[in-house]
Amino acid sequence: LKPLPLWLRRQIQLLCPRSAMRNRGPGKWREWRWGGTVVPLYPLEGTPAADPLDPAAAKPLSEIAHLTITKLTAKNCQAKLTDGIAELVKTPDSPGGRFNENRLRQLFKETAIANLTTEEVEEIFPAPVAADPPSRTGSRRPSKSSRKASKDKIVPPET
Repeated sequence: LKPLPLWLRRQIQLLCPRSAMRNRGPGKWREWRWGGTVVPLYPLEGTPAADPLDPAAAKPLSEIAHLTITKLTAKNCQAKLTDGIAELVKTPDSPGGRFNENRLRQLFKETAIANLTTEEVEEIFPAPVAADPPSRTGSRRPSKSSRKASKDKIVPPET
């Protein structure tokens, strides 16, 4: 392959300067989109610590959003969610205009509780599992009563 002629390289540099790349603002950006609505979110740092007792925290935001929107659309309550998101966008968590993901999850949950049946809400946001109290088995030695006494030994008859 031949290199491009000098005049063509200069034209490309004039039309597409390298300084046109983004050099301001945060390097990482995350947002949730739905239709024309865009909610900028803080980026997740590493793996989010999911609460083992709360199964709803293990679900990704996109799954919760999809289930909530689908159920609200079936009941013709989608406008209430749209209004709630519009109110949320007016009050960002930071001057940069971004939000915590938990705040958006809470909006979905509140809207679902207000407009759906409890069974539908449980399907989207499962109830937290009650923690079992820690068992103490194995922390103590067994009592002597469970051992065989020496009197109980069978002695073979002597001949």
